[in-house]
Amino acid sequence: MLIALVGKGGVGKTTVSSALALELAKKGKTAIVSSDFMSSLRHIFPSDPVGLKVMEMKENEVAEKWKERYGKEVNTVLKQFFNVDPWIIDHIAESPGVAEEFMISTIIDQENSGEYDYVVWDTAASSSTMHLLMLEKEFYEHLDRDVMLFLKVRDRFHTEKVIKLLEEWKDLAKKIWEKLEQTSFFLVTTNDELSVLQAKEIEEDFRQMGLRIHGKICNRCAQGLPEEFILQIPEYHGAAREIVEKISSGLKPSFIESALEPLP
Repeated sequence: MLIALVGKGGVGKTTVSSALALELAKKGKTAIVSSDFMSSLRHIFPSDPVGLKVMEMKENEVAEKWKERYGKEVNTVLKQFFNVDPWIIDHIAESPGVAEEFMISTIIDQENSGEYDYVVWDTAASSSTMHLLMLEKEFYEHLDRDVMLFLKVRDRFHTEKVIKLLEEWKDLAKKIWEKLEQTSFFLVTTNDELSVLQAKEIEEDFRQMGLRIHGKICNRCAQGLPEEFILQIPEYHGAAREIVEKISSGLKPSFIESALEPLP
């Protein structure tokens, strides 16, 4: 099961994600993975706790994995039109957006692997995450048009192999998007005006993309917020790991159960 925490920068997504992952690790094998290239997970977990695998993605590592998985296939597509040198694949892998787009499929691979009962996705700041999700959506939609284009020029360029590759990519992108539609997204905010306003904008962006916010969490909050918040976390002080453990021990069973409820 994939559970993702989203929100603007500075609201405590990593802290809340880490606390939730600690609790889920008591129920089954859990992974926590960050899509923030400047992740702080390793400051919270210098070593993996029992039952919890901590994964941070570095941009160069993601690019290398992309080349391993798609490099030869992309080379096949490009050679239908002109001669290419091997370095062009390195150039494409390092292009803006490529690592980010591949990152989602890498996260979902962890969930699909069967190795973990739960995967907690600690997302980057809201603008980066929305960019990431939109890239995935647009990638899927563009492939439809690409297939049609190659069908039109098939006879001229002998692109049967390319069409097969594009159909495979389209199928993969469809499965990834379907998995995102099944993901439990939780929106984390704090109780200041700017964070609340941006949280509403994020929720609307998700709605327009056809993705659902499973619940809203107010971090560093006093009591008395509207009932729309599924969880309110008081402000804690101390070392990062200490705060995570305090939040973890304070998570209500009802919240854990709601986080694990499958989407209708």
